[in-house]
Amino acid sequence: MNKKTALDIAIFISCLTGMILSYVYLENDTEQKMSLLIFGIIGICFMVLAVMDKNRPEGKNQYCGSRKGISRILLLGEEGNITAAWDIYGKTSVVFGRDERENQVDVNLRNTDYAGTIDGEHAVMNYCDGNWYIEDLESENGTRLQRGGEGKKYRVSSREPCRVEKNDVIYLGLAPIKVC
Repeated sequence: MNKKTALDIAIFISCLTGMILSYVYLENDTEQKMSLLIFGIIGICFMVLAVMDKNRPEGKNQYCGSRKGISRILLLGEEGNITAAWDIYGKTSVVFGRDERENQVDVNLRNTDYAGTIDGEHAVMNYCDGNWYIEDLESENGTRLQRGGEGKKYRVSSREPCRVEKNDVIYLGLAPIKVC
């Protein structure tokens, strides 16, 4: 169960609790009926949301959407699960790094398990002529690119930008970032 579904269920249970308390403690008949109606409507809405979330397919499609081209950046955990996501739709440049108040990064990896392998300003992705390109910013642990479906990782240079395609995985130090 994902966090959103759990939150929807928690709100539904809170609404049920509110309905019970309204029924037991409100003496004015009009107030009691209004309270029951409001809590009931809100509870039903959140239960419907919980059911819709539960029926939504888990995994990559939920985050990668159907937009043509790259529009999201996903931080992957050790088991390939998604631990964080950033929307880059409409942007022309994205700086990856570990923001220590002196750096201006768009994708801040400071509070991740991989933070020790990431520089303050580690790499940058730029959008040009309908494509995204990544280049390393002379980071200590480097940047590598794994093409979607391939097992081999290619080192990204700080001198020559490398084209990034949908479903590629970028490794910033040890941090796997999937683009979709």
